[in-house]
Formats: sequence, structure tokens, C-alpha cells
Amino acid sequence: MPRIVVERLGHANVFAESFDDEVGLQREVFGAKVFRTWENAEVGSRNALALIGLTCVETFGSIDPDGPIGRWIAAHGSAWHSIEWTVPSLPEAVEAARAHGIRITDESPDYAFTHPKDLHGLALELTEHHFEGDDRDTPGFTPAFWADEHPLGVVGGLTVKVASSGPEKAAADLVALTGEPAYAVERSHLNSVGHGVRFADHAVEFTGSATGVDTDLVGGFVRDHGERIFCVSFTVRDILAARSHLVASGVRFEQYGRRSLMLRPTHGARIELTTLS
Repeated sequence: MPRIVVERLGHANVFAESFDDEVGLQREVFGAKVFRTWENAEVGSRNALALIGLTCVETFGSIDPDGPIGRWIAAHGSAWHSIEWTVPSLPEAVEAARAHGIRITDESPDYAFTHPKDLHGLALELTEHHFEGDDRDTPGFTPAFWADEHPLGVVGGLTVKVASSGPEKAAADLVALTGEPAYAVERSHLNSVGHGVRFADHAVEFTGSATGVDTDLVGGFVRDHGERIFCVSFTVRDILAARSHLVASGVRFEQYGRRSLMLRPTHGARIELTTLS
């Protein structure tokens, strides 16, 4: 069975009710370097590419309420939509996806999108393309600014958390698709369990309620929204220092624990900050 070879997380795609607020949060709170902005009249969107540590985020805002981006935002609000994987061969990646029963919903010579229902709520954008201005393509690049100079202290790669009613099976299917190693973890602060797959610069973790109820944060999300990306998680050096930075920046969070906090600012998609110590 063919597999998708993942070179890196190209970017995580967030659809925002307020484009300016979302990009402003990335810049002002996360120290993001926004290296490209443009409009795409074909899908009715404003777009921005921003780098935060090792992670690139693409923000989509609507300029046409009747376009596909505007309709999605009207239905779902501000939320994480999909992730882009950079692959060495787009035709081979598309072939592998189809061999695993994953439908391609949109395809061009430059990219392809997969159907989220065929991978337990995870929508993939596949491409060989690299964007001009992305510092990760610069020889010798290190994300030292975000780890050592910025007060949030972001270290390591992103974890994309997908709310799931069957996280173990979802992770096993992703292992079969990519050949990358799996892991399992308990997230007591969210009353959840996670089954994930680690890649070179990021992880995808399918997370479900530890008790199977729909009254906790993850279980309620699946009940209300179905299986899809629940949040993205940045690792920080010091959660207390990160909390102080958020408070000073006027950013509210909806959950706080000894090793993690969850923030969902006005008009924004859910973001978790966590630390390993």
C-alpha cells in the first residue's frame, strides 16, 4: 500500500471571522513574522502567511460572504480548517491518499485537498510548493527569537489536535497512511486521551473524552461540531511566564492548569499552550 511521504508541516490553515484580529493576535501576542498577504478573488478570501517558531500559519478571511470561504466561516465561525503537508511528489501523494480510501475534493497542478470525513475529521492540503519569503527555507534558520527572546517562549513544533470519537483507530489509520510512529497519552487537564502520530516538525493528535461523556470540553466539541480540528498546541518554556504575557496582552483563556492553558480570543480559533515541565 503506498504511503504519503511528509517532508514538513507547510502550514496550519485557520479561517477567521475577523482577519485583522486573527493576524493581529499572531503578530502582537505570538511575535509572528507575517511574510506574505494577498487576496484570492476566486474563493473570496484575504490571506496571510505568518511564521511562529517552526510553524507557519495561513489565515483566511472572507471578502465575499457568498464565496466558499465566507460560507464556511458563516457555518463554523473562526476555527482551524486543515493542515498543509509539503510532499516530494504531489501525484504520488494523491495516489496514496486514494489508495487508502481518502477522497480528493479539490485538485490542481499545485495542490490537492482531501475530505475530512475520510481521515477522522482531519482535512489535508497536499503540495510540493514552497512560498517565497518563508525563513524556514533559509540555510541555517533557527527559531531562536521565539524561544529565547519573545516573552511567550515558544519551543519545538506544533501539535494539531483533532477531536475524535475514536482516537486510537484514527491514529492507526494515520500511521498506515504515512508510516510514521504513533504515541498515546492522557491529558488529565482536558479529561481526554490522545492517540497521535509524530512527524519531524509537528504532531497530529486525535483526542477524545477520557470518560466518553459529551459534557467535557472535548466531548462537547464532538457533540456540537463533529470530528474536526479542535485546537493547535504550542509548547512553551515556562507556562507561568506565558500566562503573565497573555494577561499583560489582554488575552483571555478558558482553561488554566499547572502545565497548560487554553485560549480562545474574540473572533479567534482555539489555541493551547503547554509545557513539558
